[in-house]
Amino acid sequence: MKKKNRLSIILIFIFIISINLSSLCLADNTTAETVTDLSDRKYEQALISLLDNAKESIVISMYSISPGSGDKNPVRLLLNDLLEARGRGVSVTMYLNTRFMDDGTSEESFTESAIFKELEDAGCTIYLMPKSRRLHDKLIIIDSRYVIVGSTNWSNSALRKNFESNTLIDSPSHAKAKLKRLENVLSFIKSNSEISNTPSYLEDLPEELVIPNKLLINKRYFSRMVTSNDNRVFDLYFLLAAHSQLMGEDKFYINLEDMGLSLGLSDDLDYTDLRRQVIRSLKRLQSRYKLIKVKFIHGKDAYITLLNVQGESFAISSSSIIQPQDAQLILRLKFLLLIEALLKTEGKDLHSISKSELGKRFNINETTIYDAFKDYEDMDK
Repeated sequence: MKKKNRLSIILIFIFIISINLSSLCLADNTTAETVTDLSDRKYEQALISLLDNAKESIVISMYSISPGSGDKNPVRLLLNDLLEARGRGVSVTMYLNTRFMDDGTSEESFTESAIFKELEDAGCTIYLMPKSRRLHDKLIIIDSRYVIVGSTNWSNSALRKNFESNTLIDSPSHAKAKLKRLENVLSFIKSNSEISNTPSYLEDLPEELVIPNKLLINKRYFSRMVTSNDNRVFDLYFLLAAHSQLMGEDKFYINLEDMGLSLGLSDDLDYTDLRRQVIRSLKRLQSRYKLIKVKFIHGKDAYITLLNVQGESFAISSSSIIQPQDAQLILRLKFLLLIEALLKTEGKDLHSISKSELGKRFNINETTIYDAFKDYEDMDK
């Protein structure tokens, strides 16, 4: 009996040791993460302390920096901390947004400020996001370990007045993941540096657009747009169709501002006017032409349902119908190019059919067909 008790004690002892060893191994292979709330007024003082004690690197990805005026401005004090960090040999890298909502914020006021020049002269690495995309981060990474992420932009109101939610995460692994993500942001910035003003819905278009025959033949659709001179509505439909085919979905969100720029609306318009113009055209596509259903989200985005049009379809090169902003085609010529593409699927040549016959089949005035042929000939010159 005593031998059995001794054996049981030995087995229990071995089991306890094995558990402790497993715990030690687990502790060696994981890094403890500490999460601290830095909401509201906690943010500024904690950030100052981290910046002042940074030893190797500071990385900032920020939607808006408003330096304001005066040496005691809280944003200016933070920027001074960056200059002091550079003086200690700490690397400072900044990713900055350049495209803003209509909130009175202007990146130009920062990039043209004296403090911005000081940061550049001190050796800070500064990357500016192309205006075709909005960088909405409020992210700071210090010494590849501390991550501050939340809602606070660097402005006097955000730092001293607003209710802002922020979190400090002490985690090298989380910092590594955020830095990796910024590598992707940097790749985008570099690859788009020469085409930074290309509107987003004109990028990565499918090679061909598949168009239902009915849209060209039925007088309710394209011919009605030509007759009504609904050029913007016509272009909008093709951009939506291209985006739908690219996504492989007939239901999707669009950004109203990006769509406005992609439609060639003047970039001198503020974003409110851009959105208003696109909203008007979307409503027309829905109510007059019944080609989409649209739901507007907070006045900035729209949820689109591209309605299915039954029947046969044909393909046309997207580059022939969706043009860059400096090469806009006249609406009647676009309509004629669509007719040509449809006739090719039927084995017919556009120029072998009389203009009166084309006008009757495609529900368009014969004079408009004549004018479109003149545009066609001018295009080939």
